[in-house]
Amino acid sequence: MLTNTQAREAKPRSTRYEITCDSLPGFILRVLPTGKRVFFARYRDAAGKDHRHRLGLMGPGFGADEARKAAMVILARRDEEASAGAPAPAAKMAATAPQIGPKSPTIREFAKRFEHDHIDMYLKPRTAEKYRSTLRLYILPKLGDRRLDEVTPADVQRVHNSLQKMPCAANYFRCVLSVMYSKAEHWELTTCRNPVTVVKRFKERAVERFLDPDERQALERVLAAAEHIPSGQPGHIGREAIWAVRLLALTGMRRDEVRDLCWEMVDWRQGTLHLPETKTGKRDIVVSDEVMALLAKIAAEKGKPKRGLVVCSSRGKRLWSLCRSWKHARKLAGIPDVRLHDLRHSVASDAIMNGVPLEVVGKMLGHKNYRTTQRYAHIADYVLRDAVNLTSKTIVRAGRSGSKAKRMPQGHARRSR
Repeated sequence: MLTNTQAREAKPRSTRYEITCDSLPGFILRVLPTGKRVFFARYRDAAGKDHRHRLGLMGPGFGADEARKAAMVILARRDEEASAGAPAPAAKMAATAPQIGPKSPTIREFAKRFEHDHIDMYLKPRTAEKYRSTLRLYILPKLGDRRLDEVTPADVQRVHNSLQKMPCAANYFRCVLSVMYSKAEHWELTTCRNPVTVVKRFKERAVERFLDPDERQALERVLAAAEHIPSGQPGHIGREAIWAVRLLALTGMRRDEVRDLCWEMVDWRQGTLHLPETKTGKRDIVVSDEVMALLAKIAAEKGKPKRGLVVCSSRGKRLWSLCRSWKHARKLAGIPDVRLHDLRHSVASDAIMNGVPLEVVGKMLGHKNYRTTQRYAHIADYVLRDAVNLTSKTIVRAGRSGSKAKRMPQGHARRSR
């Protein structure tokens, strides 16, 4: 007899397997690689086709005894219909049998709980916005009416392929759907394998743009000139935007880290910015003397405030116009293809070119994962190659100089005779 003890002690394997009850043929337990255990009633229809009716997931309120009773009802009804000569198709059995184990919800139904219990609870605002956008644009229109257990890898691949011209959007669709299935399994709403795992990501073109010295000088000339141009005149850029761009260019901070920077976060004594919340969590940024001097200048022009945003709108709110101001500034500087985020890349590039190790660059930029910093490894390779060539030339030059140094005293001695 299949007992609760036997069911609990059934160890998961690399592939799913089933245990059959000796006392009730047709009553089986399926053990999944994840450790989940699901009860089924197994029978054959009039045509001899094998069927399994899902009874439910094993849990505190639904064990072997409860599942056995449910299986007895379904198998007894099947025997009655078979003895009466009536066919028992799976659809009819599913319609007439009591639904002991609940059906998995549709993607649309599950999305409501997913938003409430995961997106709203754990994700940062911008990430939450991207998740909701992906749900609204791609997941719900394509898969919303399908049940979690019904979605196949082929369905996911089809939607993923349809977004081939937008690889970033396609990969984000894949990411969000995968998280949904992970949560559904964790919340015991499905026992099926995550259909996303076999779908490969599209390659995304890495967009990395670095400012060269001439471009930095051109940008600084534009910013310096804009400080003296009145509002409404060609070339004017607001002082708050100028300060924000300079902070970005000097620190490599993210755009929103600068827009959300408050005076309470500035540690004047230690030369550090204490950010309580960033993309990668709490972060302390060690900044240069030039940055501290810039912050002191901003504070002086604002009356040395103790709290509030460092750069802000005229009403003291977040500087939403920064992107528009940057678009104007880069056009004036002749670098229309440079994004605000490229200032961050440029800080990393300059640091590496000056011999700063990749690990330290990762800490400077607040990378949580070292692999993120690896995108700059090719720059480090250039620096390493230059260092190797310089070292080799020094060695060769020293060798040649050494040979001459040894010969000269001999020649000198001959002349002295």
